[in-house]
Amino acid sequence: MHFALAGVDASPISLILWGIFVGYVFTSVGAAGGILAGVGHMSIFGLKNANMVKPMNQILTLVSPIVGTPLYLREKRIVVPTAVALGLGGIVGAILGSTLSASLLKDMSTFKPYFGMVTLGISLRIAYECTAKFRDSQKSVKAANDTFAAKVKELKASGKMNELKEIGVNFKKIGLQNTFTFAGQEFNYNAIMVFMTGLVVAVISASLGVGGGFLLVPFMTSVMGFPMYIVAGTSVLSILVSSSTSILNYLSMGSSLDLRFLAFELVGVAIGTVVAARVSKYINARYMKIFLSVILFYIGLKYVLPLIGIKI
Repeated sequence: MHFALAGVDASPISLILWGIFVGYVFTSVGAAGGILAGVGHMSIFGLKNANMVKPMNQILTLVSPIVGTPLYLREKRIVVPTAVALGLGGIVGAILGSTLSASLLKDMSTFKPYFGMVTLGISLRIAYECTAKFRDSQKSVKAANDTFAAKVKELKASGKMNELKEIGVNFKKIGLQNTFTFAGQEFNYNAIMVFMTGLVVAVISASLGVGGGFLLVPFMTSVMGFPMYIVAGTSVLSILVSSSTSILNYLSMGSSLDLRFLAFELVGVAIGTVVAARVSKYINARYMKIFLSVILFYIGLKYVLPLIGIKI
């Protein structure tokens, strides 16, 4: 099938299958969905317009936030003040990052190496998360996760799952210095630091045309010490805000979208998201991350090495 706006020929089946892969990885690992979307658009399907690729990548990464945010809110697994601070910083950063990228990285010759360098960094970060050193550093986070899981199991056994929200996020103090409890444990953070992090992450993610989960998740787990049960929900809400801002800004600057092309991919992403939610618990997450880090490392090299005359 010919897609006039994208300027490529592609099989709808291949678009759906790639979308399934992107949706599965993004949902099961919680990162790299936008990176994989970009690889598909540039290297598999051959899109040549960098400023079309960026917002199309981000549209694919919005499926999970749109579907997941209401669910996380209902289960009180979003630290709303944190998400708001990240989102406010994200709005500023998304406008800045997309504006700079649209002018400075409008050609594939400059965009691909930049995309590759960031991808190499992400691959190394994911590989580090598979090491014993990283797992040891996450002991306090794991303790909070285990406490929450134990309480959920207890509620299930007693038939009181309707009380799940009571052990979710409860705010004690909201301001520049915020305090909340989750599963009986107390957490503190500074709103200014969170705002600045949201801004920086959005500049990088908007300039690449990705969601930013690969930066937000490590920040909230490693720096802020939040349990993954609330990191997932908090990050998707902030990504929803910053990515939507970035997409709208790209469109306002003249970027175009091939909606027919996107429609097939979105069908695949939706399927991949559902599949991951059902089967990812049966697959070793560490092995999945190792596989993903190897793939991303190869992709990063493929886009960076041409700068020194090497092609792989």
